[in-house]
Amino acid sequence: MKAQQDVDIKQEQYDKIGGWLILVAIGLIFTPIRLLVVIVKDLLPVLSGDAWSRLTTPGTEAYHSLWAPLLLFEVIGNCLFILFPIIIAIFFFQRRQFVPTLIIILLLSNLVFVAIDYFAADLIPFIAAQEDMGSLIELVRVFIASLIWVPYFLVSKRVKGTFVV
Repeated sequence: MKAQQDVDIKQEQYDKIGGWLILVAIGLIFTPIRLLVVIVKDLLPVLSGDAWSRLTTPGTEAYHSLWAPLLLFEVIGNCLFILFPIIIAIFFFQRRQFVPTLIIILLLSNLVFVAIDYFAADLIPFIAAQEDMGSLIELVRVFIASLIWVPYFLVSKRVKGTFVV
């Protein structure tokens, strides 16, 4: 019985990032870059003078009371999702023990953020009238990523053996 307990307690340790964790490392590196492009290409032009005024000034044709909070929510959220992966990446490559928890928090908070953004945007008639499959695809993508990676970080022997510092 004692020998069996010793086998269960002994956890294989890995000296480097490997296996499926390579995909996570790539994601942690490229996610901030992708989101920075989204902010510069899609959000900053809307926040510039004329577009912002048309969307947020009562009485204008494009006005809706949710435009300002939604746009600010998107900018702040995307900025946080640029910073959070950078911080996690630093700890990830140091193989810190708390990294799996941080990645699970990142995945689930991203899912909540994208879902709120998707459903809140649908409350604005102009957006609701558009056939924007991009937002729905993003929501499905984030949902599937969470469905795959959260259990992986909870049960993987590779994860348990890699993040030991």
